[in-house]
Amino acid sequence: MEHKPLNRHALGNPHRLWKQNNFVLSTFSVNCSNMRDGLENLADAGFNMVELGWVSHEHAEEALQLCEELDLKLLYQDFTLFGGMQEHHIERHSSPAEIRAVVDHVRPYKTCAGFYAWDEPYRPEETAETRRLLDLFQAESPERMPFSVAIPSYNLLYRWDNGLFQDYLTRFCDQVDPPVLSLDYYPFGMADVYTDEKQLDDSLMWCDLGLMRALCARRKLPLWFYYQGVNLYKYSHFEFPMVRVSMYAAAMYGAKGLQQYTAVGSVIDKDGQKDLFFDDQKQIHREFAKLGNTLMALHSEYVFHSDDLLPGCPYLDGLSDVLSCSKVLTGKLEPRVSVGELADDYGNTYLLPLNRDITLDRTVTLQLQKPMRIYLVSKETGRQQLLCEATENLALELTKGDGALLRVQDAAEQPFTLEYRLEK
Repeated sequence: MEHKPLNRHALGNPHRLWKQNNFVLSTFSVNCSNMRDGLENLADAGFNMVELGWVSHEHAEEALQLCEELDLKLLYQDFTLFGGMQEHHIERHSSPAEIRAVVDHVRPYKTCAGFYAWDEPYRPEETAETRRLLDLFQAESPERMPFSVAIPSYNLLYRWDNGLFQDYLTRFCDQVDPPVLSLDYYPFGMADVYTDEKQLDDSLMWCDLGLMRALCARRKLPLWFYYQGVNLYKYSHFEFPMVRVSMYAAAMYGAKGLQQYTAVGSVIDKDGQKDLFFDDQKQIHREFAKLGNTLMALHSEYVFHSDDLLPGCPYLDGLSDVLSCSKVLTGKLEPRVSVGELADDYGNTYLLPLNRDITLDRTVTLQLQKPMRIYLVSKETGRQQLLCEATENLALELTKGDGALLRVQDAAEQPFTLEYRLEK
């Protein structure tokens, strides 16, 4: 069988200098008492980047040195020197000289990947200050990413139910002009929204992801997503399939970065030791480390959901697609099944089906428009494996909250496998 190596390209906002070369697996916080143990365990768990959400100045300095030693990328944050969160520190306006001093301080550290300028700016004065900081960091250190994350639709001011969230996220992109569009959404156990019976069927997370996808396509921004890793709302239970479904849901929408909120309390404990989800997180990071090279080469074309997701919800209009738009699928999706249809720059089509059910392992069947050859992108090797020669009914075994990455090809064409290589 012919094997085709194809070039893929670094991604990024056309207005920004920084570009993304590889899939990101990050965590918001390493706020633990033993920074060395914490960072060593996070590296062992497969995170390829860490962030310094809310750590002390002393721990930020320690993390700079330890990440260099561990060859672990660091998104640098230190509230004592610059930046802020929402309305906090908005009165501070770091001068160009102060930002230059921060950049000069971290310049010797090769693993410092960027600067976390502001956490969830949402009022106009906060987004304006974030833009100013991003521009200053870019001017002083163009090789590093100036970063900020938007606030989700369950904030107090800009929501779907008051009609203001779409305007907010659009304004965030326009005013901040971020190098990536990152958003957080933590649905599990959210009061009056999440129940075991409904799971994520009624969650507006899908609307947030749909709007992100549309804005990223329009502005050529990589999509990054903060997924829930801990039991934030003291719900009766929190299991790893809840984490898994969030990660694969974001990938289905074309995500190029998965950021966990938060590894402390799930992957490591407050003292930096291995915690409840360490082994599960390490395994799923192995999967995304292998899938990531292919995911970096793909863009989202369509996202389809079964009819039981947000039935009749007006906010989802235009933010998901009808199956008749698909190039390869037909029929009707089974309950709690979603499918992302993605493509590379060479016209090759991929499917990322998702079992949204976090309680059941299932056989998911997809109906195809004509006989198709199916290749599985292996979670063990990253290589494409021929799954079936010609089928119109594709059956997949998917565990709770799991997804799979498949390439589809007209069965009448000559078979070939693909791999992607980053163009230097």
